[in-house]
Amino acid sequence: MNIELKKKKEQRNYIIRQLIQVLLMSFSYVFISTVNTGSPLPVLLIPCAVCYAVRESPFNSALFGCVCGLLLDSASGTLTGFNAIILMWASLFISLLFHYVLRRHILNFLWLDLCVIVIQSLLHYLFFYRIWRYDPSGAVFRSIFIPEAIYTNISGVIFYWLTGLITRGFGTVTEHYIEEKSDDIVRE
Repeated sequence: MNIELKKKKEQRNYIIRQLIQVLLMSFSYVFISTVNTGSPLPVLLIPCAVCYAVRESPFNSALFGCVCGLLLDSASGTLTGFNAIILMWASLFISLLFHYVLRRHILNFLWLDLCVIVIQSLLHYLFFYRIWRYDPSGAVFRSIFIPEAIYTNISGVIFYWLTGLITRGFGTVTEHYIEEKSDDIVRE
């Protein structure tokens, strides 16, 4: 395959992959900000950021995590930058872990996703409820934050599967060579 053609295909695939990831992030934001039920809903932007961090470079993961965090701040009405800082550092850390230490496996993703969800939930509960003594008994934590964390981690499986399809469909271009049979090879 021509090197120029391969570079153009890889650039095209990179742009398409990033656009699909941004659409997935936009869908998650719209779901969080518009769906309003009485029961806890999954925070879809957290697994979206973690899935991106699993499959992309650390710098891009930190930027994507920061944008997901800002959108989560906007959707949940928290202080601007609260979730952005959490998701930016978590995305950077997860991306570095998957680049240098861990293999891309669903179980590795699930426990890291759960860690990020628990950290975000605990910090949110601490700074917005516990410090101001709105919930001294922990009823809000048990009835809202724990089911929300469970639903978010379960929805992460769907995001992991979707980002895997996106990466396989629009990943790097591989070259395939076909060898011709040669009678000149001596086998002993």
